Amino acid sequence: MSFKTRNHTVVVAIDFGTAYSGYAFSFRSDFLKDKKDHLNRISTDHWNCGDFVSDKTPTTLLLDKDKKFVSFGYNAENDYSRMTDEERKEHYYFRRFKMMLYDKDGKLKLTRHTVIKDIRDKELPAMDVFTCSIKYLKDEFVEKFQKRNLQVTILPLDKYVTWVLTVPAIWDEPAKQFMEEAAERAGISKESLLICLEPEAAAIYCKWLQIERDNEALDTMKPGRRFLVLDAGGGTIDMAMQEVREDGKLQEINRAQGGDWGGIYVDEEFKQMLEGIVSKPIIEAFRMKYTGDYIELFRFFEKKKRQRQTGKSVRIQIPQTLLEISDDIAKRAEEQGLKNEVELKRDKLQIKVAQFEKFFNKVIDKIVVKVEEMLVSDTTEGTKVIIMVGGFSESQLLQTRIKNSFPSCTVVIPQACGLAVVRGAVLYGQDPEIIAARMVKYTYGVGTNTAFIKNKHPESKKKLLNGKEYCTDKFDIFVNQGKLIHCNEEIEKTYFPIYEDQTSVGLGVFASNTVEPQYTDDEGCKKIGYLTVPMPDTSGGTRRRVKAKFKFGATKITVEGLDETSNKSVDVKIDFLENKP
Repeated sequence: MSFKTRNHTVVVAIDFGTAYSGYAFSFRSDFLKDKKDHLNRISTDHWNCGDFVSDKTPTTLLLDKDKKFVSFGYNAENDYSRMTDEERKEHYYFRRFKMMLYDKDGKLKLTRHTVIKDIRDKELPAMDVFTCSIKYLKDEFVEKFQKRNLQVTILPLDKYVTWVLTVPAIWDEPAKQFMEEAAERAGISKESLLICLEPEAAAIYCKWLQIERDNEALDTMKPGRRFLVLDAGGGTIDMAMQEVREDGKLQEINRAQGGDWGGIYVDEEFKQMLEGIVSKPIIEAFRMKYTGDYIELFRFFEKKKRQRQTGKSVRIQIPQTLLEISDDIAKRAEEQGLKNEVELKRDKLQIKVAQFEKFFNKVIDKIVVKVEEMLVSDTTEGTKVIIMVGGFSESQLLQTRIKNSFPSCTVVIPQACGLAVVRGAVLYGQDPEIIAARMVKYTYGVGTNTAFIKNKHPESKKKLLNGKEYCTDKFDIFVNQGKLIHCNEEIEKTYFPIYEDQTSVGLGVFASNTVEPQYTDDEGCKKIGYLTVPMPDTSGGTRRRVKAKFKFGATKITVEGLDETSNKSVDVKIDFLENKP
């Protein structure tokens, strides 16, 4: 069943963030009825963290010694901080673990059995950790929705709810499939789940913002308007460039780009300064022995990071336990060349504002360079609007740098910009074809054996199969990097067996950062998955044909198969999490 014909009652979007997570929802009836006021029809939830109420909760999971769920978010932070050291040793505490799915340098071998470490370096399967977290957010929505007593049916969920799960655009296919399978294990069926790219969700949200003047009144963006979405989150920075088409839909005009330059890396700079002052072994001992105080220290820093600094110094409260296991901090700071920048007064580390801002500079510099690269691209001419969304976009330092670096652009920072992704993801769930076309991120294809041609193919690739000479490792290109492809556009490929009794064809799926790779072992090529084409009926021998239809214009790669001999559908699969040679 396509999402165009799904008779859902409500769309629920889960924004599974690096630092914070949350969800939002809207009713199908409201979306169809009110064509101009979509944004005000979206509901978000709230979490109580003690001294204030938040629209999101920390992406923090607490499990007991039997690996059973205890709590998530602020509750997990509070439960863990109240435990004795012995109790903490028996529990698993995971925080900010989403980024372990990001294959930054192309070396990550993500599988269903990949493990991750908790705050005390205890390991569990990553799939279990992500599943528990998504299940909590799903169950939290259902429980709170039913308590509202809105007289709206959402059970069974598979029938009445469409779920949308957000992922960074810079993630590759294995990471997307990993999240999809974790959601399925959490009780969300494949048929009711959509994957939404975070900068696209933000772009959809921005499409409905009233940011253009029309006869002194504010209006939404008109056809032809081009804009860059800078989605600055906790872990990733995602940038997408979109154009509003004549039909009101959005079309990507440059490949989504970004990197791991989010807000949590500001924390990492602060941590590195502490390690320089008291030594890395001391900080590690502090983390392992006084874990609750370690968490509280960085929770305090997080608050300061979000505040606008108006004084000469920023005061960070240092736990007494860290002071007790550290040598003379003032002397160590002086040895690190920080005498005039950092001063300890009782239990307060006073950091001069200029030094505090240095924690931000490394990631902000990278963000500015990437925005500039995108704006000068040939395909993005006429882009004069930058819309900043995501939690890190609330940073005054980041806002000021973007405005100063691009004075010819109008920089828009929407109210509650940290909720732009989750709200836009809800709108995507209501209309998945709102993004009409996308730029292909890599060149995709499979490794095949093709008839060997002398003087064309290298001798090193020649292999004798079933009495015939083949050229191995040939990169059979499906779609080229940078091509604009529409969301429902199909690319057809036909496959033949080499052996008469062959019951399936198995091919490695590859991605390349070059436009025209020739062989799968060329520089820049990486194997990302495995394609299986079933051919159970062997009666046609080597004359059998299976046609596979691939879609590369959606948020994930999909494939359908047809056995041309029997004219029946076959279950062609691409598995991005299977480690086959």
